[in-house]
Amino acid sequence: MELWFTEKQTEKFGITAKVNKTLHTEQTDFQKLDMIETEEFGNMLVLDGMVMTTEKDEFVYHEMVAHVPLFTHPNPKHVLVVGGG
Repeated sequence: MELWFTEKQTEKFGITAKVNKTLHTEQTDFQKLDMIETEEFGNMLVLDGMVMTTEKDEFVYHEMVAHVPLFTHPNPKHVLVVGGG
């Protein structure tokens, strides 16, 4: 039996990925957390049914964490990144 994960964006659009296996599921004090292994995107972090990041596209998240602050500062000399993974 195949298992698929779908995140519905609107009534007419969503993203679907084939799931190889569920790695972890937990209801935390703050959200429903799922870690799944997908065929196309590798490991996928899902919070409250919404994809947060995947192995395949994690670089996008890290680019935003690093480059946006650097480009908004006129003359960065020293940088501290907290929680950068």
